[in-house]
Amino acid sequence: MELLNTSISYNIDGTGNTSSVIAGLRGEVEGRVTITANVTIYPTDLAEGTTFDDLSKKQLFALATKKLPALLPNLTYTNYQFFVQNDTPVRLTAYSNLSNNGSYITLNSTFNQSDFTDKAIESVGYEDVKSAVKTILTQEFPTS
Repeated sequence: MELLNTSISYNIDGTGNTSSVIAGLRGEVEGRVTITANVTIYPTDLAEGTTFDDLSKKQLFALATKKLPALLPNLTYTNYQFFVQNDTPVRLTAYSNLSNNGSYITLNSTFNQSDFTDKAIESVGYEDVKSAVKTILTQEFPTS
């Protein structure tokens, strides 16, 4: 998955020092999975002796991208819906999100029958959706 940097936001404390940075990320897998994330980078994420002021936009983006795979397994699936054609479910879209430790992630995924080889799409449940998303994310982020 190619991730794009959509924003960088600096949080400044009362003494004028950068206390954290929020990097906006967006990526898509062939119209099947879309991730929009705001990943917070804390001083503990930086190499020893490094401050936020030492880092470029590209370096901050790289740190956020590195953090993203570890956050993805913690997604909460808020709902999913079936799309029906001629009274038959043909695909479903699942919506998930995470609001944890200052990072906010929204993941939307779309599946069809080929994603569920062991059961009919109309009998797919919550755990099946989680498993299908995990399969795609594992391919895109081998550590997730």
